Amino acid sequence: MLAECRAAEGNLGGDFFAFRLHGPHRLALVIGDACGRGQEGARLLPGVLSHIEELVVSPMRPAHLLENLNRGLMGHLSSDRFVTGAAFEIDGQAGTLTVANAGHVPAVVRRASGEVRIVGRASGPPLGILEEASYFDETCEFGKGDVMVLMTDGILEAVETDLQGMPTLIALVGQGLGSGGAVHRRLLAQLAAQLSKRDPDDMMLLSLELLGHARKSTLSGIQAVA
Repeated sequence: MLAECRAAEGNLGGDFFAFRLHGPHRLALVIGDACGRGQEGARLLPGVLSHIEELVVSPMRPAHLLENLNRGLMGHLSSDRFVTGAAFEIDGQAGTLTVANAGHVPAVVRRASGEVRIVGRASGPPLGILEEASYFDETCEFGKGDVMVLMTDGILEAVETDLQGMPTLIALVGQGLGSGGAVHRRLLAQLAAQLSKRDPDDMMLLSLELLGHARKSTLSGIQAVA
């Protein structure tokens, strides 16, 4: 896994991610964006991250994790603040990726065959808005050589012209059949070319590649190669 984190102001921002292994074949991962730029978003993170750390310790489906996180944040966030987030479970033995999305940027997945698709569009509202919000899991195949790219909206808005269809990102992720590391570097190069044209937001980019046979490998093989 490769990660690039950039704060809009100084060294503090409101974008975050957390992950944990559950046994030899399963990985839980959460990415999110606290409302506000720079230090404004960063001030929300201590409470957000403490809830996430508690939840990722125990294995649960992504939708269930988001529902529990949402309830935990209702008493922590003021009425004008919220958090977008997406939760993922990679099952290396079954060869599957499951995602639930709370108002966050969806994932871009490139199969080893070269097919690129958008996975996990929002299935519920951002966290901290509705106490009884519900979220739904979406599951797809995720096997050897597949690459998943996750990001916060600072990356999306800097690189993309069509925020719904995401054609620029689809083209960049699908360009050639390079490794996850090659995809990551390509996206960072595109980001660098665009940053001079806009006032940047907090930004986070994660790229992850599944190495080894999906039904035989352990999650020690889930990583991005440089």
